[in-house]
Amino acid sequence: MKKILFAMLASATMTASAQKFEVTQVRQVAADREMYHPVFTPDGHSLLVAISPAYDGLGVVNLSNDAYTQLSTSPSAAYKIAVTADSRAVICRELNFKDMTLSLQSIDLASGATQVLATGLDHFNTINLNGEEVKVMAEGQAVKRNAGRKVAATAQEEIFVTEEDLKVVVYRGGERTVVDPLSTADRDVNYCWSSLSPDKQHLLFVAGNDAYVSDLDGGSLVNLGRLHAPVWRGNDYVVAMDDKDDGSRFTASEIVIVGIDGTGRQQLSTTSDEIKMFPAVSADGSQVAYHSTDGKVYLMTIKER
Repeated sequence: MKKILFAMLASATMTASAQKFEVTQVRQVAADREMYHPVFTPDGHSLLVAISPAYDGLGVVNLSNDAYTQLSTSPSAAYKIAVTADSRAVICRELNFKDMTLSLQSIDLASGATQVLATGLDHFNTINLNGEEVKVMAEGQAVKRNAGRKVAATAQEEIFVTEEDLKVVVYRGGERTVVDPLSTADRDVNYCWSSLSPDKQHLLFVAGNDAYVSDLDGGSLVNLGRLHAPVWRGNDYVVAMDDKDDGSRFTASEIVIVGIDGTGRQQLSTTSDEIKMFPAVSADGSQVAYHSTDGKVYLMTIKER
């Protein structure tokens, strides 16, 4: 019995010491309404949210007082949005039902004023922001517009990562590279949730049920294990959801963090019946937001031990 107890205590001590991150607070945001798919503004003061699980509509929550402002009611308006570096405007899409084309819009977060940047666009996926320039790839054609913000462009080389025909595509210095490290002659692999690390050195994407990190050419591939909807926490960690389903609906999901070398995997959320989905991380890495399947948005504060 003493040996068993000692082993249990030793195991618990080792588990506790392996926990690199501590969750210091969890609170529900704007509890009077349903919200989904939170995204932080770069200054960390606000959350952009959808009004449905399907990314429909777009609103903004001031995290100092949880005040909510509706910005758009367009279908898929909250899908893959981009926020200007000064945290003053969000770049999003609007669907035109007459011809089923898309518009590219800039919405001022303070006034709600909308500026139409482009109309009549075919499908586009990622919205890329580099200083004042907004860029999307619509059916293989680059569409560039000025966002109208006085924000200096980054001194780093412009690298744009998106998905085309379910493949990861990297645009770099005018060159287009399809990144497909997992397909073989006998097996074609599709990819989703692709993104670029803040330092522009690594790619993050999901294939099947696993998340991967690689260099910009798909080399030095690291399997992070079963993870969905991964996002960057700085350059060295990834936050994602570890979800399960029965083929028709989600049955469980928790928020986890893992190093880009595949080590140090840790569950951040407390295990419960609530299904926790689609995390976002603040620019300083101190906060993680996520939503539940019934439209509750939570703000988790974390710190490294």
